[in-house]
Amino acid sequence: MKITVVGSGAWGTALALLLLENGNDVTLWSYHQEESNRMRDTHENPMLKGVPLPEELKLTTDLSSVKGCGLVVLATPSFAVRATAAQLRELVDPGTIVVSVSKGIEKDTSLRLSQVIEEELEGKCPVVVLSGPSHAEEVGRHVPTGVVAASEDLELARQVQDLRGQNAGGWALYRYGSLFGAGAPEQAAAECAALRAVTGKET
Repeated sequence: MKITVVGSGAWGTALALLLLENGNDVTLWSYHQEESNRMRDTHENPMLKGVPLPEELKLTTDLSSVKGCGLVVLATPSFAVRATAAQLRELVDPGTIVVSVSKGIEKDTSLRLSQVIEEELEGKCPVVVLSGPSHAEEVGRHVPTGVVAASEDLELARQVQDLRGQNAGGWALYRYGSLFGAGAPEQAAAECAALRAVTGKET
C-alpha cells in the first residue's frame, strides 16, 4: 500500500519504519526542509537516535505526496493538527483512510484530535485513531509493545490492524469499535482498550 506519514518526529518516524518493514511504499513528510535533508544525509532521525533509516524510506517536504495514498498517518504535534488537516483536505483523495496518532486534545476547544481532523476533512476521508501505551524508541527498536486501532467502523480498524503484516517486530495491534466518549483523552482510553484486549477484563 502507498502510505504517507505526515510528521517526522520520533513517533512518526518509528511508524514509518514499521510500515516500510511490512512491505508498504512509505513516504515520510517533514515540515522543515533542513530536517528532511539531515535525515537523508545521515540516515538517522536525531529524535530517534540509533535507529537507521533505510534508503527505501522516501523523504519529502511536499505534502502533495498524500495523493494516491491508500492511507495517510497524521503524526504532527497536537498544536499543528488542525492546520495540517485543513491542508490535507485539499490534497488527499476521497476515501483515503486517515490515521490519527498525535496525542492530546486541542487547547482552545478541548476536542479530541480525531474530532479536529474530522471537522477539517469535512467527511472527505474516514478517520481511525491509533494510540496506546507505547513509545517511539520501543517501536523503532522492535521492543514488544501494544496499541489499539479504534474506529466507529470496525472494518476500518481491521484494515489498519492488517498493516502490521507478517513482520510485526513485537508490535501487537488490536482493534476497537469506538472512538470513545466525548471529551475522553484518546491516549488514556486507548491504554484501557489495549489492556482489555490483552487481559479480556474491563478497565
